[in-house]
Amino acid sequence: MAAAAAAAAIDPAIHLGGGDEIDPKKTCIFCHKTFSHPGSLGRHLDLKRGTRLHPAEQVDQLRGDVKRRGDIIEIKARRAKRAKEYNARDDVKDRAKSRRKEKERSGRARDEAKINFLNRLGLPALPPHPSFPYMVLYFLPPSQWPHDPPTQETYNQLTLILDSNMHMDDDRFADWSTKAKVAYENWSQHPRNKKIEVWNREQRSVAEAALGTLTLYDLGRREEWLNDEERRIITMESIM
Repeated sequence: MAAAAAAAAIDPAIHLGGGDEIDPKKTCIFCHKTFSHPGSLGRHLDLKRGTRLHPAEQVDQLRGDVKRRGDIIEIKARRAKRAKEYNARDDVKDRAKSRRKEKERSGRARDEAKINFLNRLGLPALPPHPSFPYMVLYFLPPSQWPHDPPTQETYNQLTLILDSNMHMDDDRFADWSTKAKVAYENWSQHPRNKKIEVWNREQRSVAEAALGTLTLYDLGRREEWLNDEERRIITMESIM
């Protein structure tokens, strides 16, 4: 009623009673374009505001008298009531129960897929008497691996990582630092051709220990791998 009164104040030709008068809630009083919903008319006025056929002051007057949302508490109460009634329906309960079961099944399959992925990775461990190349490959990230057999410079990098003063809460680093010193002393006595042979062999050993039964391709597409494994697990469950 407020919208109709505002429209009549702007255009006296608009009547508040019955008859063939335009509906000010759904019809633009300026360009007479008709809309199926009052909200569409409101967006139209906001968009056209200030144009030749839609004077800004009159649009503001019309829009200012519109109660757009109503009482927030009342609206929330109505929505809560509708939601309660909807959720109480048996068909809605059945669908919700089915979705929960599907979500739980998918979650279990995803967790199992992650475990399967991790189990396929290797479990690299430091041997009791590791070679110097193995310790280099074990403790240094690949970006710091030398192209040629490791040298004194590589040993210096390794000692920084194994510095027991940096790991006071872990006694293993003191032991590893000692092993690195002994391993490097032995390594220094090898001729170059022997160093190349051991370096190449240890690189393969570390790669096998780290990757297990996975490939670099598997690692690169791990999300796809997990999705495939999840689907496989769900399919096997449905068969069983």
